Amino acid sequence: MAKLLKLERDLAALERDPTLSKDDNLAARFEALKTLDFLAEAFQIHAEQQSAATGLRRVRALRGDLDECNQDFFRKLRTGIRTGVVTARQLRNLFDGNCRYRQDDSEWLHFRADAADELAAGLFHSDRPPQPWEGSDSEMIHYEPTPVSALLELVDRVPLTGADRFVDIGSGLGQVALLVHLLTGVEAIGLEVLPTYVDHARGEAARLGVGRVAFRQGDARNADLCRGTVYFLYSPFQGEMLRTVIGRLRREACERRLTICSFGPCTAQIAAESWLTGEDEGTGHEFRLGIFHSGG
Repeated sequence: MAKLLKLERDLAALERDPTLSKDDNLAARFEALKTLDFLAEAFQIHAEQQSAATGLRRVRALRGDLDECNQDFFRKLRTGIRTGVVTARQLRNLFDGNCRYRQDDSEWLHFRADAADELAAGLFHSDRPPQPWEGSDSEMIHYEPTPVSALLELVDRVPLTGADRFVDIGSGLGQVALLVHLLTGVEAIGLEVLPTYVDHARGEAARLGVGRVAFRQGDARNADLCRGTVYFLYSPFQGEMLRTVIGRLRREACERRLTICSFGPCTAQIAAESWLTGEDEGTGHEFRLGIFHSGG
């Protein structure tokens, strides 16, 4: 009984907090929704008691209210981007305010979920794959959104200019290319093998009204690599497929200087390439952003 009383007090505190309904208080809602998930599980354990059943209904009602606050905020933000009211600087400030990553930490490990990830998922619908992963190619890795903190570090450390073309290999639902473009204005292309994912990303770009962003369907082992100057890979594949794509990038580097950015298990293999120079010692760590440059 004492435990149920504690759960009810925690729930009541959330119900009484008026700040949770404020438009831009996403970080607080993010934490509140995590607490509500815990409370729901705890009330379900005691579901035979009437007070627990009542508590569970209250949890579900509050979760629905907070989810609607988030959706309303995302709708307003998408409208602001489409109409030009929300600038790149304002968007970056918004992501910074919902992310624990800090620019002055050169050894940041990107493995903790932030409210910034919820912000990106709501903005780009990047948590809603249009089809389940089928695993048709054993060397391809299932879709998972790139941590936003890793993309903020990429934007901070790679000086993208109007002369660059950013290419995300294995672009999934388009979050990386869209966010990097919105924050920097750089031309961005996503290369993805699944047609339904490409269609989704194109639809998001159209809804946001962004230019200089394109999504192309193709297998990176033989598709046009779009003559990028900066490439990003969040471990979209492994094994021989990864070796093939790295070999193709090495041949691209014979024509122009490349920057290769990576995150996840693929970084260790990229770090071992003799034609690339990493910016940091120990840059092969899978939870650190890897940044490598070709010679020439």
